[in-house]
Amino acid sequence: MINPAEDIVNIWLQECKHHFTMNNVVVRRENKKIGNKLIGGGRGKEIDIISTNGKVYYWIEISVSANPRLERKSVRLEKSVNMVIQKFHHSKEQYLRDRFGNKKFHKWFIYSHKLFPKNTDEMAKFCKILKDNGINAISFNEILNEVYRKLNYMGYDVTRNYLYLLKKFNYGISESYRS
Repeated sequence: MINPAEDIVNIWLQECKHHFTMNNVVVRRENKKIGNKLIGGGRGKEIDIISTNGKVYYWIEISVSANPRLERKSVRLEKSVNMVIQKFHHSKEQYLRDRFGNKKFHKWFIYSHKLFPKNTDEMAKFCKILKDNGINAISFNEILNEVYRKLNYMGYDVTRNYLYLLKKFNYGISESYRS
């Protein structure tokens, strides 16, 4: 993985939720015949993480930025919701049905708490609209804090090592990440 937020969510799923994960699952485009030529489908869309606890399956999309590019206030909520719904595109859902059978996937969207200003009710509206569309919105800040609290050993991957060092040197993510 290249995205550190995806790495941290992956650690959260494994260490805190005890899930098995698949990362960066490519949903290839179908080849199309145009005239007499077969045009290759290409790389296509990508699913950030698929996870399971052995009983329930989860489809996780992640969009976290410390400094997100914010739309104007009048369209921010609508555009943010539409962006999330596009991440759970029907072609990806069809791919999951084909690959895993007719398993039901719970949809989780991991978002940055900096997506909306602090003292507004836009975040609550955002989460409610997503929930009404079958998507559970989870704050990356909550995930980061839970990983930080529960991580108690030095792992072999770079992300776990960084988080462990932060913890050992008493750099409290809970306090410093909120700004």
